[in-house]
Amino acid sequence: MQGGYNTGKDVSIDINGPYGPIKIPKLMNFKSKPKIASTEVTPLSGETDELNIPKGWTGSFDIERTDSTIDDYWAKWESDYYAGVSQPPSTITETFNEPDGSVSTYRYVSVQLKLENAGDKEGDKTIKQSMAFTAKRRLKVS
Repeated sequence: MQGGYNTGKDVSIDINGPYGPIKIPKLMNFKSKPKIASTEVTPLSGETDELNIPKGWTGSFDIERTDSTIDDYWAKWESDYYAGVSQPPSTITETFNEPDGSVSTYRYVSVQLKLENAGDKEGDKTIKQSMAFTAKRRLKVS
């Protein structure tokens, strides 16, 4: 917290994948946003109402590669897919330390993870990986 505002340091992210917890040593950012379908209803009066319908969540996160966590996860996922192994969805838990000292926790459920970029490999540069996700819901836990 800084001056009564949340910063990225106030948030922790826990990912529980189909094979157990996914511990990412260098999670660099986490982005999420709701998916909304909007439907316009215009009666004969001409005054339009707009209905917003929740359609889940999308998001992404970037990782500085310091170990094989993401590569191993994706190799197992891909192997299971081709072997016909059904995989349960994941969950992501997002915990905020609020400026007033309270804690807020939200859980993304029915999460599907997708490796977006395994990273560029170049001399004298770190390897940045990225993953995306979709979730059916984001529930308030506490």
